[in-house]
Amino acid sequence: MKSHSSPGGNTSHRLRTLRIHNDRSLIITAAALAVGSTLITGCIGQNASKVSLMGDTGTDHITTSGSAPSSPELPDVSPICSADRLTATIDSTSAGAGHTFHVIRLTNIGDPCTLSGYPGVSLIDATGSQVGAASDRESGAEGSPALLYTGGSAVFSVSFSQPYAYGRDICEPTERARQLKIYPPNDTGWLTVPMNEPTCGSEQVSTISVTGVKPG
Repeated sequence: MKSHSSPGGNTSHRLRTLRIHNDRSLIITAAALAVGSTLITGCIGQNASKVSLMGDTGTDHITTSGSAPSSPELPDVSPICSADRLTATIDSTSAGAGHTFHVIRLTNIGDPCTLSGYPGVSLIDATGSQVGAASDRESGAEGSPALLYTGGSAVFSVSFSQPYAYGRDICEPTERARQLKIYPPNDTGWLTVPMNEPTCGSEQVSTISVTGVKPG
């Protein structure tokens, strides 16, 4: 005689099977959530300083230069790098196509500060008087903002066109310039570096063009 399972027995078996299946699903889901939580926590831990810098100060577009202070607190990036915080040196000089090019480096010797924009540049003679016109800004070469820690630096380029390419009456060529006078961006103080470039003595013609600063 064949035995038959009762309806109640089948139902009980199906309930046990369903419960086991659900228990396994819960275990798998919990494990997946635990792994995801670990990964998220790890990512936040690794990028905590970046998140703080971008979220708290809004300076995600600023590039830093120099050694960061040992203090865990973020520096105040609002002060501009004034002339009394900086030194100026000539990094390199080159020539071509009727122009002379100089890369100028500005190095921070004070507390952290920010450089952004075009510097003001002109030539001066041995007495400190300006020779010819001040520089023009080179279009499309704005540079990029730089947060300078102590010892950090930024660079910009100055180019000189030959004054003899202009009409003598309009240009009034001269070689009496002895220094390059540099106003850091957004500052009225200045620095100087030795420079003997010929230029137009007349302020009607500028032979100088300058780029914006960038981290260097």
